Amino acid sequence: MKIIVEAHEKGSLLRNGRFVRILEPGRHRVAWLWVKDRVVKVDVRVRTLVIQGQEIMTADKVTLRLTALAKIRVADVVTAVLGVDDYAAQAYRDVQLALRAVVSGLELEALLGQKGELGEAVRAIAVVPAARAGVEVLEIGIRDVMLPGEMRTILDQVIAARKRAEASQILRREEIAATRSLANTSEMVARNPTLMRLKELEALERMAAQGASIVVAPETVGLTTRGGS
Repeated sequence: MKIIVEAHEKGSLLRNGRFVRILEPGRHRVAWLWVKDRVVKVDVRVRTLVIQGQEIMTADKVTLRLTALAKIRVADVVTAVLGVDDYAAQAYRDVQLALRAVVSGLELEALLGQKGELGEAVRAIAVVPAARAGVEVLEIGIRDVMLPGEMRTILDQVIAARKRAEASQILRREEIAATRSLANTSEMVARNPTLMRLKELEALERMAAQGASIVVAPETVGLTTRGGS
């Protein structure tokens, strides 16, 4: 009897219920009459597990719902076939437990701030138990983080208040810088009267460039007013 193992597969040859060898891609002849050969094929391509809608409580007692994506592949065909009943289901459970362990140890703000690193933290925990099922965990990513309605409202308010505080702080820094600049200019003008005259000329030049009418009155020094009786 001939068996074909496809290019994306590997086969485990079992003879009378015992493992014999790994069958690589290609055509293989197996016995059927005098002994009972059975070939279990395993797809060794990368596949994606969707860890859907996990409700988990964070360290600060906020319940949220997470969806994660895990990329896995079979690294040990013999273990995947003989070591567990369903290697994909076992890998799903391993990632699920690792996700719960990581999220339950983080407060909400830290979790949202470290969303990019969260998947790698989960993978680091899941990789060892998954290997016991013959599976290699390649990558884990967090796709969705869903909060209850009231928590979203509170979080939006906190973010808005933080943004207002940051804007106020920037405005105060700019006002202080402008005040310092004005004080420095005043000090320089006080030490150098010629500089004041240059500033006046610059102002007149800008006004003229904008088409404003300028009237220059001569300076009157020592002018006195006489009155008669």
